[in-house]
Amino acid sequence: MAIIVEQEKKSVNWVAVISTTIIIAVLFLGSYFVFFKKPELIEVVAPSSLESLSNISKLSFDAESVLGSPTFKLLRQYELQVAPGTPGRSNPFRPF
Repeated sequence: MAIIVEQEKKSVNWVAVISTTIIIAVLFLGSYFVFFKKPELIEVVAPSSLESLSNISKLSFDAESVLGSPTFKLLRQYELQVAPGTPGRSNPFRPF
């Protein structure tokens, strides 16, 4: 008489299988939308404030009229002549 011993069948971890499938699907769909799908053209209407800025950009500027004005000639330039310091130490390996 022979004794037949069967091994236990391992049950499938369905949570891991489903979560792995979802993660792979999200990665493939995300890469498709990022790299392969052409975006739809979005019609952008410029607000009225931008339209007034376009009028300002068309203005011409005459520098000679500004430089020749008496107000510009009254301006003074206040500046201090700062002598540049010496960068670093003469011997960087000498202790402090």
